[in-house]
Amino acid sequence: MNSFYVYTIKTFLKYLFFVALLILMLLMLSSIWTLSVSLSENEYTLQELVSIAAASSLIDVNKVVPIIAALAVMITMLILMRSNELLAYMTIGGSVGKLVIPFLLIGIALSTIMLYIEYKVVPEARVYKDSELSRLKSGVTTNSLTGFNNTWFVGSDKVITNIGFVSITDKKVYNVTEYFLDNNSVKYIVKIEVISKQDNKTNSKANEWVADNITVSNISKNPPEISYIKSRVLREGTSIWDQMVSLSTTNEKALTPRELYTMIQISKSKGINSSTYEINLYFKIASALSVIVLVIFLFPISINFSRNYSIVKNATITFTFALVFIISQTIGKSLGDKGALSPVTATFGPLILFLVISVFLIYSRSKAR
Repeated sequence: MNSFYVYTIKTFLKYLFFVALLILMLLMLSSIWTLSVSLSENEYTLQELVSIAAASSLIDVNKVVPIIAALAVMITMLILMRSNELLAYMTIGGSVGKLVIPFLLIGIALSTIMLYIEYKVVPEARVYKDSELSRLKSGVTTNSLTGFNNTWFVGSDKVITNIGFVSITDKKVYNVTEYFLDNNSVKYIVKIEVISKQDNKTNSKANEWVADNITVSNISKNPPEISYIKSRVLREGTSIWDQMVSLSTTNEKALTPRELYTMIQISKSKGINSSTYEINLYFKIASALSVIVLVIFLFPISINFSRNYSIVKNATITFTFALVFIISQTIGKSLGDKGALSPVTATFGPLILFLVISVFLIYSRSKAR
């Protein structure tokens, strides 16, 4: 790697740091303001407010990374163009295709950091934020810790299950009704008041899912035969309860990649359309990868050696294309949410399109030298 590449990387990292610092400060101030309004009727210290705002900022930081990267690329290229350093590099035989390598490496690094934040930092930050807000609001559970209401599953064993409520707060399942089919007609109806996991070490049923207050109705008989069972240990099919109560929230947009994958597996195993969870999982991955594509997309666009070169005009054009890139991702996800596109096409389609355009632009700039 020659000295100009190293200089370019240092310049890019310098402006990336300053842009990131500015935007993260604005994000932090926004979080502090929002929390101060939310906690206006509660007592809290400045330290508590700042710590919760920091956790909230960490949860949302990946949303602003593409903007940070776009501004850093734009400023770096403007500096190189204005000082004629890029022109000098091209004059002595420098290659546009090779110059994209430093930007590509930084894009890969940013993408890796975003994935790490999404998988490791965000879950811990969300748990901390929710627990602190719950404590400050006198034990009132925050809205994100709710549960699943009126959920239907269709099993491959001809059993239709309706779940009244899955509480991910107290780790219990309420009002479960199972319909057992025989020749496309219901033969048995099993109603369970509550399913819970016994984790008391002194209990012989420790670490097992237990169903309480069970009513079994055999409606194939006339009159129907009804029996009552006080309690029963569930031996089979309990993994679904472990998976569902392990989630941190029922908002699919706030679920971590691991939790989204869990919901996809649950939905597919029970015959439920999992496209919503797939779109949100793929979108989190695509958002991280988008930084790589965005960086190498803006790089050739920002190069302009014309006599009518204007810093303001070039900056406006570059930033406009950055917004077009980001909006196209949002539109793709929206079309995926509505079912107009498959989850993979909706999330990765725009990336592939702009990647092809980026390669073409870099190739064109190299030929024009």
